[in-house]
Amino acid sequence: MTASMIFAIWSATLLLGSGVWAAVAGWPRRAADRWCALGGGWIVGAATCGILVRALAAPSLAAVPARVGSCAAIVGALLWIVAWWLRPPVDALPASMPVVRRGDRVWIALLLALLAWRGWILFDDVLLHPTLPWDAWAVWFGKAKTWVLAGRIEPSVSYEAWIGHPVAATRTGVAWMYPELIPWMAVWMAGGTHWIEPLIGLLWFGLGVAVLMLHYGQRRALGVRSLAACVGTYALGSMPLLDAHVALGGYADLWIAAVLSMGAHAWLRWSCLGERRQIGIVVIAMALLPLLKLEGSVWSIILGLACLFCVLPPHLRARRFLIGAGVLLLVVVACIALGLPWIGVARRYLDTGRFFDLGQIGASAASLVSALWAQWNWNLLWFALPVALWWNRRRWLRSRMTRRLVVFVALPFAVMLGLFLFTSAALYSQSYSAVNRLLLQIAPLLVSVLVLALRAPDVEEVAAAQSEPESPTAAA
Repeated sequence: MTASMIFAIWSATLLLGSGVWAAVAGWPRRAADRWCALGGGWIVGAATCGILVRALAAPSLAAVPARVGSCAAIVGALLWIVAWWLRPPVDALPASMPVVRRGDRVWIALLLALLAWRGWILFDDVLLHPTLPWDAWAVWFGKAKTWVLAGRIEPSVSYEAWIGHPVAATRTGVAWMYPELIPWMAVWMAGGTHWIEPLIGLLWFGLGVAVLMLHYGQRRALGVRSLAACVGTYALGSMPLLDAHVALGGYADLWIAAVLSMGAHAWLRWSCLGERRQIGIVVIAMALLPLLKLEGSVWSIILGLACLFCVLPPHLRARRFLIGAGVLLLVVVACIALGLPWIGVARRYLDTGRFFDLGQIGASAASLVSALWAQWNWNLLWFALPVALWWNRRRWLRSRMTRRLVVFVALPFAVMLGLFLFTSAALYSQSYSAVNRLLLQIAPLLVSVLVLALRAPDVEEVAAAQSEPESPTAAA
């Protein structure tokens, strides 16, 4: 794989994704929106290019650079043109974000230097080491490498179906039923025909950088001051478990974390600040989550319920939890009727009849406590978050934005607690093989909760600043 091909692949990814972001969320005039377009755009672009690989080049992966690359570049350029054409006039723009204080710039520069130093170490580590042969390699990279070496994408089926039809062009494996968006993205990064694992592992490095850029931009757009937003970005970027997933690559949990937080922050901007075009970002996140991992379907449903709560008419809001429960039941019934894979996994965990096994509950609770406070996967997150929520409770409870994010994060956290305490998934909790990875999926949102709990912005003030037209002089 030549340097020019690598550059073309990454450039087409960013061009397409940022074009989608600009066309959906609006022309990025403010610095916060430009950060979002770069970080969120790269995430959306990588996922979209993976989908294009499956749609345009599955029979012959040698055509990936030409077909997918040209399509991504053309569509991305057209979407930027559409975003430019639909941009609001200058006199209708919202006011700019507050100027960075002079004293804060030194601290921001120091934090950025520390992140750059850490990023260089991770970048060097990715290039020096192939992907470790753990279950992530078998689940995600195994499919992609098989396809690249075979020169085509072949469907995965169960072992029984595969052994029963030996002539059919199918594959099988330990996770044949898992969503395949990540293997499709790996094929895109491989250029369709070049399996060089360190270069493909850079997909996770790019994701880590994109997550930090997106989170800084989203927090700034939510009204958080520059220094607090930068401190939150450093807190996320220095998290040991996140860095491990960036350096080692192969797992889907960091992708789930990125897309879930992308949708949740967009939901906050829509529901609290009235930015209606952010609904499009929420829809994109809801569509991508089920394609990444089985539990992505659950997070997609939670995002949908959060949107439902916000669109209910005033006379029904008192019954929103009852309505939400009814809609959730209908969605689950529909998933059962359609035979979606995540339902099968949930049944396997729930059909064990171990709900009241006190020995299991005690051992799982001890393991969870150890995972949160005794291991060093999270720095001081689980120490600082409860203290901040309690110590500053009077202030953040007055912030509608912070309250909503706390409730949004509390729901999946409660689901995880129930899963690891009362079902057969307790085995994964006690062996620490899955509990930390699942917690990673909500870690970016937990950091945002911490930032907003300590520096909760005034929603009305931020919304007023965004609705106030900016004078041509200020815009210049």
